[in-house]
Amino acid sequence: MERIDWIIFLSYLAAVFAIGIWVSKKSKTGINSYFSADRSIPWWWLGISIIATTFAADTPLAITGITVKSGISGNWFWWSWVATYITVAIFFSKRWHLSGVLTDVELIELRYDGNQAAFLRGFKAFFFGIVLNCFILGWVVTAAVKIASPFIDWTEILNANTYSYISSFYPEWLLFKGDLNATLTIMALLILVSVYSSLGGIRGVILTDLFQFAIAILSAIYFAYYAVQSVGGISEMLDSIETIYGVEQAGHLLEFVPSFDNTMLPFQVFMIYILVQWWVRFDSDGTGYIAQRINTAKSPEDARKGTLLFSIGFVALRTWPWILVALVSLILFPMNDPGANYPAYGEIIAGDREMAYPLLMKLLLPAGLLGLAFTSLMAAFMSTVDTHLNWGASYLTNDIYLRFINQEADQKTLIRFGRFMVFCILLIAILVSSQISSIEGAWKFFINAASGLGIAHLIRWFWWRANAYTELTAMMAALCATIFVGYIKPDEPAAHYETYGLLGITLFSLLASIVVTLISKPVNDIQLQKFIDKTKPIGFWRGQSQKDGRDNFINSMIQWIMGLTISYGSLFAIGYILLQNYTKGVIALILVIGAFIWLNRSSKLAESRAQKYS
Repeated sequence: MERIDWIIFLSYLAAVFAIGIWVSKKSKTGINSYFSADRSIPWWWLGISIIATTFAADTPLAITGITVKSGISGNWFWWSWVATYITVAIFFSKRWHLSGVLTDVELIELRYDGNQAAFLRGFKAFFFGIVLNCFILGWVVTAAVKIASPFIDWTEILNANTYSYISSFYPEWLLFKGDLNATLTIMALLILVSVYSSLGGIRGVILTDLFQFAIAILSAIYFAYYAVQSVGGISEMLDSIETIYGVEQAGHLLEFVPSFDNTMLPFQVFMIYILVQWWVRFDSDGTGYIAQRINTAKSPEDARKGTLLFSIGFVALRTWPWILVALVSLILFPMNDPGANYPAYGEIIAGDREMAYPLLMKLLLPAGLLGLAFTSLMAAFMSTVDTHLNWGASYLTNDIYLRFINQEADQKTLIRFGRFMVFCILLIAILVSSQISSIEGAWKFFINAASGLGIAHLIRWFWWRANAYTELTAMMAALCATIFVGYIKPDEPAAHYETYGLLGITLFSLLASIVVTLISKPVNDIQLQKFIDKTKPIGFWRGQSQKDGRDNFINSMIQWIMGLTISYGSLFAIGYILLQNYTKGVIALILVIGAFIWLNRSSKLAESRAQKYS
């Protein structure tokens, strides 16, 4: 990178560090301030903050690999998650806020009773705070290593002798992808993130998220523009793809929804994505950092609007810059000969198509813009890391230390413990990341292993009969089934083997959790009523008027359908217009406008009914 690129990057690092110091005084008042910002965050901060967190450094790389391998329609692997987030926004966001919990696992002892509830709370706090959290951070770090490798050379920063000295004693098992140069870059950034994250708490995380998202989305857009112009514009890009790959394969590459004869993404895999995958995700009800963000909102309505903003922006705002770059990579790094245009990078691309994204940044962007684009990806990386560090520390502080170890701890002690946990989680994540090589592969293993959580999390909000054993059974069943599916995996598995395996894992987890629920003791009536009074759930609840429950559910389903229409309609409208299919683009845009009007009216009707019966 040139001097101007370094100035941009270092200025950004100084700015986020300053934000952490600036808000550190407010975070010292107690753990409610440190982990939930005293419930003072407006809806648009909330929505943008969650988008920024999901705008991770791993995402554009993984999407580049997915698009190259399975075409545009392959992105239904993650587009299907929109249904998850719309579900959270419509059915659960207000209820999370009304619950008054600091963390999502604290809800367990509001929903269930007895020692089994206390055990489940502690177990999930450890599982989410350490195991799951560090696994996610591991693949995010893996992506950052891929990004950093082409840009920063520590032999120039430290000089060759110093670099050689460090390499002589640095342990190999702590190297990311065996690359000391990239490891030093990521280590430096991780230390910086952990310091400002521990200082500012969740308020500092959210403020830096706003800054990081602005940089990330603008950089992604202008990078896509430069990439498309490098091959002559949209029309030339589409013609080149057809020339290189033939009419039939080009058609499959550019399909938004896979056809029945699509060999890149079989139609049955697409159906698994849209019918199964989204509701078995561990965060099917918002569990995790989304629930933590929801609980920072200043009102239940802010919680709902902020989550809706995120749900719509999740695909509509982020998708197309990345996909356009992926399509350009198919031209500049052809599948049959990746080194045809850039021989020096042919071997790298052949071994890892995800590397096309950072390499095209280096090849196509001029000085200044390159620095801003690199900074944007490092900003995306840091945004995800600071969220997960704070989120993980909230479990270990509130749900293990305060709940089981020291219930008399004062606020200063709790904040000190939380800050210490930030660094502990970081160390474990570093160890995990050194063992992950494929981002997409890590995504798919994680979805399968955590699928039981998604099932249990939905059941507990809709069915009064659910208890702590429901969640424990679903978790263990999914994990065991995932290990079994991996064990019987053939040496040369069929394409999409993990996705097909998800069907069996889901069925086994669902049946096991329902059987255990029915044979175990239900939650006592007093505890159930306490949960109902605080969160006002809808579904199958004893003592609830069938008419009121049915009316609430139907109205929520209408809002859910409208939310999906807005999100996917926006996604398709932008995509069709960019790829010069203007008729379909305009039709999709009209659907978006109609759905938005209907959603707004339905929301007002629901609010007036709630006020009438309150």
